[in-house]
Amino acid sequence: MLQRFTGAVFFLLTILVPGLCSAQSIKLDMHDIPLEQALWEFRAGTGVDVVFAQRVVTGRVVTCRYEGNDIEDALACVLKGTGLTAEPVRRRQYVIVPHQNNNVSTAQRGTLGGFVVDGENGDVLPGAHVYVPGLRLGSVTNSAGYFAIPSLPLGKYHIRISYLGFQQLDTVLAVNDPPQTLDLWPKTFESDSIVVEAQRAEFVDAVTVPGVVQVPVSELEKLLSFPGEQDLFQALQWFPGVMRSGEINGALLVRGGEPDQNLFLIDGAPVYHPWHAFSLISVFQTDTYRDVRLYRGAFPAEHGGRLSSVLDTRLKDGSRAEPRVVAGVSLLNARGLIETPITDKSSFMLSGRRSYIDKLIGREHPVEGDDGRLDTLRTGYYFYDISAKVSYRPSHSHQFSISHYRGRDDLDLRLPFDLSFDLSSWLYPPDLFFEIDQGWGNDVYTFRHQYLYSPRLFFTTTAYYSGYNALEAAYIQPTGAFSLDSDYRVRLSDRGIKVDLDYYHSLSHQVRAGVQLVNRRFDSELTAWINRTAGSSDQFDQDSNLHAWEIVAYAQDAWQVASNWHIQPGLRASYFSGGSYFRLNPRFDVQYSVVPKSLLFRAGVGSQVQYMHRLRDRYSFMYDIVSSRWVPVGSAVRPSSSIDTAAGVEFFPKPWLMFTADAYYRYTQGILLPEDEYQTKDGLAGPGIAVGALLGQYTPGRGRSYGVELSSRIMREPWQVSLNYTIGRSLNRAPEQGERSYRPGRYEVPHAFRGIASLTRGRWLFTLAAEARSGFPHSEPVARYALGDPVDNDPEDYL
Repeated sequence: MLQRFTGAVFFLLTILVPGLCSAQSIKLDMHDIPLEQALWEFRAGTGVDVVFAQRVVTGRVVTCRYEGNDIEDALACVLKGTGLTAEPVRRRQYVIVPHQNNNVSTAQRGTLGGFVVDGENGDVLPGAHVYVPGLRLGSVTNSAGYFAIPSLPLGKYHIRISYLGFQQLDTVLAVNDPPQTLDLWPKTFESDSIVVEAQRAEFVDAVTVPGVVQVPVSELEKLLSFPGEQDLFQALQWFPGVMRSGEINGALLVRGGEPDQNLFLIDGAPVYHPWHAFSLISVFQTDTYRDVRLYRGAFPAEHGGRLSSVLDTRLKDGSRAEPRVVAGVSLLNARGLIETPITDKSSFMLSGRRSYIDKLIGREHPVEGDDGRLDTLRTGYYFYDISAKVSYRPSHSHQFSISHYRGRDDLDLRLPFDLSFDLSSWLYPPDLFFEIDQGWGNDVYTFRHQYLYSPRLFFTTTAYYSGYNALEAAYIQPTGAFSLDSDYRVRLSDRGIKVDLDYYHSLSHQVRAGVQLVNRRFDSELTAWINRTAGSSDQFDQDSNLHAWEIVAYAQDAWQVASNWHIQPGLRASYFSGGSYFRLNPRFDVQYSVVPKSLLFRAGVGSQVQYMHRLRDRYSFMYDIVSSRWVPVGSAVRPSSSIDTAAGVEFFPKPWLMFTADAYYRYTQGILLPEDEYQTKDGLAGPGIAVGALLGQYTPGRGRSYGVELSSRIMREPWQVSLNYTIGRSLNRAPEQGERSYRPGRYEVPHAFRGIASLTRGRWLFTLAAEARSGFPHSEPVARYALGDPVDNDPEDYL
């Protein structure tokens, strides 16, 4: 199938590109007409974009007769005797400039470049639009806020820079000047009577792919979250195709994908468990981040390793202007953020939060029986996370940063009551009880160096460590003679280094390429004792230790074929040592501006591969919350793969009004489905924690998901309104179990509607939200527990 897909992409290129680049016959017959009129006639007759300043062509008259198919010869005929020449700036676009020594060459060309930053705090602004109105071309800043517009004739140019939520900047830059730092200032509203309309960028992002969500953090903060929270996941779920597996809590689902098919990145490092409070809120605090991008479906070649989506986030660098302190309290936790300059070239950011439920209700509660016996009820639970970043920019050419994230959940529970659930016995000190000590969390460290080698070449080097570890220790005594004592630990460590480069080859081609080397370790341990009677006990001591290397190389080209056509082909190659798998994954995206600044069409197709599965041990009673763990592919289980296609339109009837419609289709294979989805958890010990035993509970399967997403947004201060409707299917099939037709997936949501409206009045923000959806198709039982004495002929069953 991959060969057929690659062939289809090549076939599309061979048809589309020659069609755009085909030669045409040119016939000119002009006699003593103004040069401006001649250039407009040339433009209309050939479709070639000719750009000129009014003062350059005024007062000149031309005579020209030409027949042929060479555009430059035809232009030379039009300009003969005028003292002007046509300089190509990209394919089928020329700028009219005065002759220089009758010998204009590429040596007289150069690059406009610079950094775009937030004027308030000096933080860089990735994704800002930089536009040259006179040439109708532009660029987009990269992750370091850098832009480059190469191959321009020497001179000064008026440029316009825009970024949603900031005031537009108009300035003048000279070609080949050292890179400038350009400040954008946030929009301010002095009174409620002033109405500010959002600005639509004049230059359309040449590297945007279908399905990407890139909204300034200031706008995400206005979306509804859990009361008082600044939770990124809860904000993202108001966008089409993104939802939670439950109504309030649960994993993130993107366009019908599974929870483990999403990749979450903080400053380029992966986060493997992005949740607190049993999936109620995420580890991502919205106000801690500068840049947030969610790629749904077919994402660019620089990202990979998952099938469904990539969430790429970047922590704030910290204010370089003046100290800033923010504090907040929600129903669940208290949080704070500090940003401050260290020197004029360095800054620091620190944020943290902690839940306080354990402080309010206490961790230990004495209980006393009627007979005077004493015991202790424990209900301790809390979570916390800390984010920190130090940034240092000694010059325009170098920027260094070190960032750290640490988050942890801790549950200490001891309930001394009869597990028969006789309510009359609650909170008394009986002989029967259970206690649990559980904890899980992430540690992420990232070092990043961004280096401007030349105006056209930019390097980013990232080294990181990401670790996830979980513990579940339990002591359960359901009868006087029986008890279970277990200690289960899971660890995953990810160490990687990657180098990315941006090469601004010309106005038509911006190349991004990179390599990555990753080492992953997967460890788990189980120690348990099962005392069945006073003289009978079983001991379990098991461990599983695996490691694997992954090597990745990719390249992609943002190619502007014509002024209204953008194409982005890409290829990602990866090797995974577990099982020695090598995969080539091509990507191809296209964008066509039907009506400039008003109507856009985007489409994309790409293949993905995933070398890890997250599986849940559904059979063991000795652990439950930490029973889901990541396992690598190997000789016993193959990688999962997918082919994604997407197409959509964006319509802007007004600068502050946007309508979008997107359709998508994903075909996956190699996913793992439960062999018996309704199998109950009858045993105590289960088959063990070895990867082979865990994989034995699953069977290879295939999946299909497809749907249509409709969305409208109003961004007109003081209002922000978003309405989304999604209709889609998510289907699975297990051929090895004899399934010939697809059945609804566990998380299928056929219909979903969301609406949210925000009103800003001074310092107050009012939000109203509504959601309606259908599904889920079924619920699966988790376990059946038989409680009672082992010699009892009639134990009680509980589901």
